[in-house]
Amino acid sequence: MTQFAQSKFENEKVKISFDKNIDSKKLSINLGQGTWKVYLYPIFKNNQLVENVFPKEAGIYNLTINYADNLFYNEIVLYRMNPDSEKLSFDFYQDSGRIFCSIKSEYAQELNKEVVLNKFNDDLQEIINSIKE
Repeated sequence: MTQFAQSKFENEKVKISFDKNIDSKKLSINLGQGTWKVYLYPIFKNNQLVENVFPKEAGIYNLTINYADNLFYNEIVLYRMNPDSEKLSFDFYQDSGRIFCSIKSEYAQELNKEVVLNKFNDDLQEIINSIKE
């Protein structure tokens, strides 16, 4: 039986939990802002929560969840006020061979939902593979 990484991470702003079938080492979560000049605010990477990286201004952000280099979820998020005091919760679980995430947010109501992580389309996966090489 495969032994996966830690199943729960928590700090003042973010809480992440995983069921026994999800490997936390394969997950990253980022907030991004901008189109040409993109500012990344990593929330979770390298199997740990990143401290003190939340944006300090209201605005439009892009939440990106990546898992195992082939599954992702992307959502545009509007913060009408400074998101520095935001509290986010992510609960990852596997069902019927797919990976789901229940997201909760205190500030961005559009994030309060359950989502499924999807595979990259073939063209995008080819680009990702070429970058790795």
